[in-house]
Amino acid sequence: MSDRPAPVTINARPSPPRAPMVEITAEQIAVLVDQFYGAIRQHPRLGPLFEDRLAGKWDPHLDQMNRFWRSVLLHSGEYSGQPVVKHNGLPDLEEDDFRLWLQQFERTTATLFEAGVASAILTIARRIARSLWLARFGTPFNTAPDWLT
Repeated sequence: MSDRPAPVTINARPSPPRAPMVEITAEQIAVLVDQFYGAIRQHPRLGPLFEDRLAGKWDPHLDQMNRFWRSVLLHSGEYSGQPVVKHNGLPDLEEDDFRLWLQQFERTTATLFEAGVASAILTIARRIARSLWLARFGTPFNTAPDWLT
């Protein structure tokens, strides 16, 4: 007779794939990323901020942003980066830069998608911006501004 407990068998089933919250295709995401970052590059404040970091590396960045947004919007699972670390590593990033980013993102989505789709994408983008803003600027005494809600 053994003092060992009987082995436990666990029958796990994979969870069903999550349905995307937004009706959008990978091709539409590519257009969104291209148009958004094209506008960012022309922005008087954000353009130089991005260019300082991405000069000569825009193509890999755009590829990464496509993977990121496909992962977020389509639940593709293909992005594996550290956005908080990357954004916290930007020495000249200011609190208001997130508002400017969101404004441009809102303009871009509004020109590309019907209102319901644009609104759903913007809700997700706002959550991401809020998370990044809180990681960089949030403290118990410094809560996120209203435009991030």
